[in-house]
Amino acid sequence: MAGPTHVATAEPRRARARQVPEAWGAAGGLVAGLIALTLLSIGLAGLSFGFHEFVLTVLINLILVVGMYIFIGNSGVLSFGHISFMAMGAYVAALVSIPTAQKQFVLPDLPHWLTNAQFATVPSILIGAVFAGIVGFIVGIPLMRLSGIAASIATLALLVITNVVLGEWETVTGGRTALVGVPITTTIGAALAWCVLTIVTAWLFQRSRVGLRLRGSREDPVAARAAGIGITRERLIAFAISAFVVGIGGGLYGHRIGSFAPNDFYFHITFFLIAMLVIGGIKSLSGAVVGTLTVSVIQEIIGRLENGEGVGPIHLHLRDGVTDAVLAILVLLIMLLRPGGITGGRELVLPSRTMRIFRRRRELAA
Repeated sequence: MAGPTHVATAEPRRARARQVPEAWGAAGGLVAGLIALTLLSIGLAGLSFGFHEFVLTVLINLILVVGMYIFIGNSGVLSFGHISFMAMGAYVAALVSIPTAQKQFVLPDLPHWLTNAQFATVPSILIGAVFAGIVGFIVGIPLMRLSGIAASIATLALLVITNVVLGEWETVTGGRTALVGVPITTTIGAALAWCVLTIVTAWLFQRSRVGLRLRGSREDPVAARAAGIGITRERLIAFAISAFVVGIGGGLYGHRIGSFAPNDFYFHITFFLIAMLVIGGIKSLSGAVVGTLTVSVIQEIIGRLENGEGVGPIHLHLRDGVTDAVLAILVLLIMLLRPGGITGGRELVLPSRTMRIFRRRRELAA
């Protein structure tokens, strides 16, 4: 009896050994590529300040796009309102990190308890992210009952409401003028650490029970409901987690530029971040990363040409707005010719040789 029992026990172990590298191959590949890109940036920082700033922008964009993917990619519901949570994260993190003396000058009518609140960068970013996550959960209770175009329009309304509140609440946000004095503390190392945590969180979520049920409802809502999946509940969980992650990106953004206004979190950045997700592939984590890198490179190249700067041997002076037009055309082409995006909705994995070695070691250990 010992022999068959041993064989029966070993088979599930071998199956799990095969599943582990397949499950973590994409996340490992994405994180490894991200670290390599950042190390390259650090190595070239002394030679090219512009390249250093470009990589910092890419890392923050990655956090924002991957945060949006947690909800949009897994649920299949396109949200135009996630930049609201970026704005909340940025403003709340700024209000609790600006030095007290400076807040008394910049925002003299700020409530006393908020004037005296001052935290370091990491706690302030977390406070802003928690606030965004709580608001996301509250507004998600009614919004997640909607589907399709109704849900998208509702999230667009959320974006407009947030912009109006930020612009008119002068005693707290400073109104339409820029909020200044935010400590500029976001470094490449900090952005990389948050970015890796964001990618791992997104991967763990889509592999979790909630994530798998949500992805199932994305493919066939009727069958999912018939199987007993509470679509509203799964969407609400994803929406709150997504709002939290995007809030982190907002806090990092605010602590990178030092000053911002409500219109910095409106339609323009919404278009660019959604374009990144659509171009890369809205249904995969790899698509979110690939799309962010692709669009960021296009933005950087065309932006330099718009400013009259050369890109290698190319020396042109393009009119303002060319970047928007090029990205709009690219989104149209992707939607017409490759609706699944660059990755086709599939996850990128580590090279097969690395996967075989890892799988073999796991089988021997089992």
